[in-house]
Amino acid sequence: MTKQRQHYETAFKLEVARMVVDQGLSVAQVVKDMNIGRTAINRWIKQYRAEQQGKSGIGKPSPPNCNAFVN
Repeated sequence: MTKQRQHYETAFKLEVARMVVDQGLSVAQVVKDMNIGRTAINRWIKQYRAEQQGKSGIGKPSPPNCNAFVN
């Protein structure tokens, strides 16, 4: 049986990325604690870091009115 794809809000993705980048938690620990796939978390981290540098990143750009990936 195929597993349903999960959809997460941008603000949630931001918080997860910040757990790793800003708070220093390991990706493995966040995967275990949040029960989210490693690939998704790595993608969110990559997006967060790219947007911090003023780049567009790998995914959809964060909405301007959202507390998004850019500080």
